[in-house]
Amino acid sequence: MNHYIIIGIIGVISGILCAQADVPLAWSGRKEDVVDAKAVGRISSWWTTVKEQHFDLSFWLSCIGQPGTYLTTWFLAELISESNEALGIVLKICTFIGAYTGLIFHAAACIKPLVYRAIAKEVSAETAQKAMEAVDKYPKIPSIICGIALFLVETVIVIIAILSGALDVPKWFVLLNSIGALPILLIARKLNLKLGGSMGIGSALLGIVLIIAGMRH
Repeated sequence: MNHYIIIGIIGVISGILCAQADVPLAWSGRKEDVVDAKAVGRISSWWTTVKEQHFDLSFWLSCIGQPGTYLTTWFLAELISESNEALGIVLKICTFIGAYTGLIFHAAACIKPLVYRAIAKEVSAETAQKAMEAVDKYPKIPSIICGIALFLVETVIVIIAILSGALDVPKWFVLLNSIGALPILLIARKLNLKLGGSMGIGSALLGIVLIIAGMRH
């Protein structure tokens, strides 16, 4: 078993952890609840009805899971660089950008409910909203950059690498990424299954790409 396979396995596990980290932010944990799109980026009333540990879980799952997802894309870049150095370098840059913006974005999403819980009963709804906007001030741009780098650019690079043969995996593996995870998540939400976010699931799928590419290397 070579190191690509080992990192790929870590990537699958890490991606699942990151996906599950999104669950407490979008679901309150109440029986038969449904996804709450307002939970990320806005105020949701249920923030005050759950325990603080609800959001602690989200942060630590993401904190533990994210390093493995970045290792996955970095080692995919290493493989790609053997055939297309420029493409590999771009993927490494995206990985680097994601590594310092990803946790900032997720931490801010976890901090907002905790701040709201602390002030909701003490201030007006308008003041609470202003406080939430203040929390958003610094993470806003990093979160956009992170989304573009990891969700869009990274996905496109891996697809190009697969189609060009820079990654030695079956061509249908172009579906194994964050964009390819969207149909899975849409079906899961229709069934009220809590799988988490597309970037987490996408990272787990990229782990599979790395495992197979590593086996053929």
